[in-house]
Amino acid sequence: MHPVESIISTTMSQLKTIVDVNTIVGDPIYSANNTLVFPVSRVSVGFLCGGGEYETKKTAPKEQGAGQDLPFAGTAISGVTVTPKAFIAVHDGQMKVTPAECGTTLDRLVEMIPTIAKQLGETLKSAKPKKFPSEPEASE
Repeated sequence: MHPVESIISTTMSQLKTIVDVNTIVGDPIYSANNTLVFPVSRVSVGFLCGGGEYETKKTAPKEQGAGQDLPFAGTAISGVTVTPKAFIAVHDGQMKVTPAECGTTLDRLVEMIPTIAKQLGETLKSAKPKKFPSEPEASE
């Protein structure tokens, strides 16, 4: 195995231990009122690997077919960012998604639309139609 392949293999196996499905959808959290909460995150991974064989003053230039290995230098760099995005709460068979952050008023308004629609529907169902008195006839 070439040294670069070894570096890539080692780095990727380490990344697999850091980032798994529990990083994206976290382990459930049980609250005191029997609500089950699942954290949801966005995971971003960056990876860079490189290397090469380099001649030094002490090594003679590589001749074809000579089979002389040159010194190898290589590295791998990786970074992982975990950003909380939302929480899924389950209570009494009802599921609610709560964003971890609301960037604007519009985000908050869009989030509230289902709740407002439900409350409006309940209000309209319970409201009794009002009867308006007949308009008085115009006298001449």
